[in-house]
Amino acid sequence: MQRQFRKNILTLVFCLFVGSVFGQKSNNKDTLRVLFVGNSYTYFWNLPQMVETMARSNDYAMIARKSTAGGTNWKQHWEGDKGLKSRSIIEDGNWDVVVLQNHSKSTINDLEQFMEYGDKLIELVKSTGARPVLYETWARSFNPLMIDQIKSGYHELAEKHKLDVVHVGEIWSMALDQRADLRLYDPDDSHPSTIGTYLTACAFYSYLTGKSAHGLEERISKTDGDGELLYLSIMSGNDAEFMQDVVDHFQTRGK
Repeated sequence: MQRQFRKNILTLVFCLFVGSVFGQKSNNKDTLRVLFVGNSYTYFWNLPQMVETMARSNDYAMIARKSTAGGTNWKQHWEGDKGLKSRSIIEDGNWDVVVLQNHSKSTINDLEQFMEYGDKLIELVKSTGARPVLYETWARSFNPLMIDQIKSGYHELAEKHKLDVVHVGEIWSMALDQRADLRLYDPDDSHPSTIGTYLTACAFYSYLTGKSAHGLEERISKTDGDGELLYLSIMSGNDAEFMQDVVDHFQTRGK
């Protein structure tokens, strides 16, 4: 009985020690905590994990998480549709940055709703001490001119609240202007392909870290809980270098 009691005490002490270590790691003030709030334009091909892995591979401590559901807009995030708990996740997550991505046609189909629920989410994020950032999405492949209304809506909201925008849609347009062969789109002509997600990840990496995208690996990998290597993205060297250059060029030319 006494041996079992001592064993239980030692187990408890070990668990408390491990919990303390991991708790310190997750709350490390040197680690940038980023939450992505959006839909499939965010979760396709694991964008948050790709950004985090790019950062960590370049000695920049980052934790990136997401609150997403397919086809959703900011109103649905606010009202908790589709089982979303974005508001409580924002309030309880101790985030440094919250990235807000609305439905891809939200600025076109209902700009008033875009502004109304953008206002609500931005004020909620600010109330927690985190920094809200807008994720400007891209035009559908069949109508590149959509980017004008998308850009206008995000810029209007950003100017109203004095926020930063990660200009993903404009970066996509620039890349396609230079290389129409670049297959940024999924076959549905809307969602990102693995190449499109890599370009988007380069843009977020550059914005969040303040570093050049130049020199990022063309193969983005991490290990799973069993120590097995997982490849989040595999690009050709030429495509990766081109996309990194597009991001850097866009960042330096001025918006």
